[in-house]
Amino acid sequence: MLIVQPENSFSDYLCSELDGVDRQQWQAFEFAVAWVNQAGINKVFDSIERFLSRNNRVRATLGLDFSSTSYEGLSRFLDLENRSLDIETYVFHDENRSCTFHPKAFLFKNSSEARLLVGSNNMTGAGVSTNIEIAMAVTRQLDDMDIQKIGRTLEGWRNEKSENRVRRLSQVFLERLLKTGYVRTEDEIRRERIEGDVAPPREPLFGKSNTPSRKRSRTSFEVPDDSERAFPANELIMRVRPRRNGTQFQISMRIYPLFFKGATDVVSAVSRQRQKIGISKRNSSRGRIPNTARFEAPELNGLQNPIAVFKWVGEAPEELVYQIYDANDNSEGTRFFNRLREGIAATPVTRLESLSRDYTVLSKSDRESAQWYRLS
Repeated sequence: MLIVQPENSFSDYLCSELDGVDRQQWQAFEFAVAWVNQAGINKVFDSIERFLSRNNRVRATLGLDFSSTSYEGLSRFLDLENRSLDIETYVFHDENRSCTFHPKAFLFKNSSEARLLVGSNNMTGAGVSTNIEIAMAVTRQLDDMDIQKIGRTLEGWRNEKSENRVRRLSQVFLERLLKTGYVRTEDEIRRERIEGDVAPPREPLFGKSNTPSRKRSRTSFEVPDDSERAFPANELIMRVRPRRNGTQFQISMRIYPLFFKGATDVVSAVSRQRQKIGISKRNSSRGRIPNTARFEAPELNGLQNPIAVFKWVGEAPEELVYQIYDANDNSEGTRFFNRLREGIAATPVTRLESLSRDYTVLSKSDRESAQWYRLS
């Protein structure tokens, strides 16, 4: 059976299997997904609770890559565990950034049969309801070779003795994951998409595989691995969205350490005036963390479409110099603007840490209100 979403809701299908709507009574539900959030688990929470109340069991393995699994989503699984039901929740993370935990597999079993679903659905609100997703469901005898293999695979992703990248979830460990930045609250995740927060360094809590870094030929707008970034670069083009009184630069903290390299001041190429770079911080569950870098640039005042070019010049210690153009009223500014615009993918790249010469990255997906960045 093929489940194509949004024509058919994946969460509705899961709920029908858990509730035995088709009279097939399963006794165990095991699954592994890359990400989970509160909206996703809420779609199936009541059905899982009813399933467990019939003395059935649930085993879940949830990925933590890119801090996209939320604190609230994991908390919902612990809500079920706290009711003394037969459910165990595990979290999986590989400290090797070249290896992402990315499965979406769901297995229902009873004493004689099994039903396996494999597809693209994560257990997020969009992943099980509104995204364009697809999954295939197959039913086999319990002793089928593929069913046995997926069962061993899912079990292996829960085995803390043989797999050092997995941990059993508990409330104590969840709080530790939050404190160290492996998971974030849903408010923090939403805010990062808007403001581009940067996560502080952390001590590793999981094992690391020997998966080698991917060696890929660059195609248009491909996001490179960290190991493949073409740094250092000495020039950055930026489409500016002035803040405050219209003369303040605000720069994402995902861009600041990459190109600005911790600079404490910047110099105007025209006036030679030196401006102090300050760091705004905000409150989070991890305390006060950097939010944006900022400085005043009087040249921004009154410009309709400001484009800034930052450049490192001179011998060590280098000096960071900037010059501002109005793309609506200056041929050089128009040239820089066009280079930025031509580098925007059909689906804009918004992963700011992917700063590159090959394409333009945006602070958010809305092009008009976003700041644009590209190395030159």
